[in-house]
Amino acid sequence: MRVALVAAPLAARSGIYRSAHDLVAEARSRGLPWTALLGVRPEAAGPALRAPGVAEVVLDRHGLDVLRDIRRVVHADRGVRSADVIVSLVPQSDMIVASSRGLADRLRVAWIRGLPWPAAGEQGGLRTSLLRRLESRALRGLDDVWATSPLLVDQVSAARQAALVPAGVPGLPRTSRGERGDGPLVWAGRLSIEKGAREFVDLVRRVGGPARLHGSGPLEDELRADAPTGLEWAGWVAPDRLWHDASVALTTSRRDAFGRSPVEAATAGVPVILSEGTGVAGSLFTDAELHRRFVLPLGDHAAWDAAVRDLRGDADLRRRVSDHVHDTASALTTPRSLDAALDRLDSLRPTTRPSEPTAVP
Repeated sequence: MRVALVAAPLAARSGIYRSAHDLVAEARSRGLPWTALLGVRPEAAGPALRAPGVAEVVLDRHGLDVLRDIRRVVHADRGVRSADVIVSLVPQSDMIVASSRGLADRLRVAWIRGLPWPAAGEQGGLRTSLLRRLESRALRGLDDVWATSPLLVDQVSAARQAALVPAGVPGLPRTSRGERGDGPLVWAGRLSIEKGAREFVDLVRRVGGPARLHGSGPLEDELRADAPTGLEWAGWVAPDRLWHDASVALTTSRRDAFGRSPVEAATAGVPVILSEGTGVAGSLFTDAELHRRFVLPLGDHAAWDAAVRDLRGDADLRRRVSDHVHDTASALTTPRSLDAALDRLDSLRPTTRPSEPTAVP
């Protein structure tokens, strides 16, 4: 069974972009003919990747015009045209895949990897209402809907009941057992309101460095102008360079349907502190005491400050958290994510076996 992933438009070559590459690479390593079509903005930050089975196009228009462009590139893509299953990873491509009559004979799936409409207060009420209505209609018109975390399953339930098909990361070699109490606090992500970049900068101002911030985005100039002493700006780098010397990895998202960065850090053994808005929090912290101490309300500054100080000052606690999250992160890898997707596809198409290899072009 040929599976085509579609994600367009993407504002950065980060989470969804990298996940699509990871899934295609893992599938093709098993002899499965997966492809991906990725539409990126001209200003998209992050290194462009080149890999077999992955096509990248630039989409520079907005509004209704970008939907027309997505429709054009989707129908022109060789992988999509030959696919038995089309899996959309972002709302705009959900809308196109759901509404295209030329794709109606394929199995069409939305794999939701982030809240597919603006959260309350992020955009104007009329725009939010319109986007929610359009995406809800698209989700109801598809053959199946998947979500990457229980939090996200609940958030989209009013529009469509979604199956839980977790995301995953390739995983990193373990480089930490919690021994680095004096290493930097490390944050990685898009410098935006929803990712909580400002909250991390403010935390560093309160607790002090060393600290390092990886990423780029719309808040970069504002945050650089107000950066505290001890905070290093490091841009985007390869995952194995993000966490190699970290004492603690922090995720301060207002909302994050999964949480690629903390899972990467956890696979490397780095202790993590997460906001309650991080979808993967309950999967990384399954110990009730550790969950209470290190999965925190974003606005509780005292709790965040105490969590950082506790980990910096207690070697035994760092080792305990390191061992715990390294163990739980082993279930959140790309191979496990692909297995879950194949299992779901098998259940949807009982007369076919999408996990059986066929010739990979």
